[in-house]
Amino acid sequence: MNLAGFFLLFFPRSRGLKATGLAVVMLLTACGFQMRGETPLPFKTLYVGIPDNTRFGADVRRSIRAVSPETRIVADPKAAAANLQQVSSTRSLRDVALNAQGRVEEYELGLVFTFRLVDSTGRAIIPDTTFTVYRDLPYDDGVVQAKQSQMEALYESMQQTLLSRLLRRLTAPDVAESMHRLEQTKDDISEDTPLFDPNVRTDQRQGPALWNTPNITPGRGAQPE
Repeated sequence: MNLAGFFLLFFPRSRGLKATGLAVVMLLTACGFQMRGETPLPFKTLYVGIPDNTRFGADVRRSIRAVSPETRIVADPKAAAANLQQVSSTRSLRDVALNAQGRVEEYELGLVFTFRLVDSTGRAIIPDTTFTVYRDLPYDDGVVQAKQSQMEALYESMQQTLLSRLLRRLTAPDVAESMHRLEQTKDDISEDTPLFDPNVRTDQRQGPALWNTPNITPGRGAQPE
């Protein structure tokens, strides 16, 4: 539904409200605003190389199905027209503020995710792209368990930010343009074209440790799992 339809649906009986609503539509449209809706991906099949037993991997699949219901997520990369490959992903935790006794008062949480999107021949539709998200977490070593839970919730929020950025990138107009261009030159790959393995398969049974939340030890930094 477009913006005009939205206002006509919710303000059908009032001419004044209808006129006001349409004026707002014209203003928002002029500013480039659009309501969120389906933005189909330019391929019918997709392999997602992010473990589906991680929260992020499950959310990526769910969101792709929502924005592009005609795109089928397949379990075998050889059956996919495109492969979303996770190049690397890390969670970081570092202390950024100490009190007079040298104990941590504030942490900085970081999430760094690098991915690429390749076609069935291994050519990059989206080259290696890195997204970073950082948040600050005030810390009190008298309530470690509560802060650990707060940190987990903050990482989940950061992953949602990362997910939104990933979806915006996948549904950007230049992705469809790149996919179309690659399809037109599928049989004409030059020696200078960078190629990746399009059949890389991710072990979906076990989520990598890099998606785990670091542990906080009172007065010290993140401890390894």
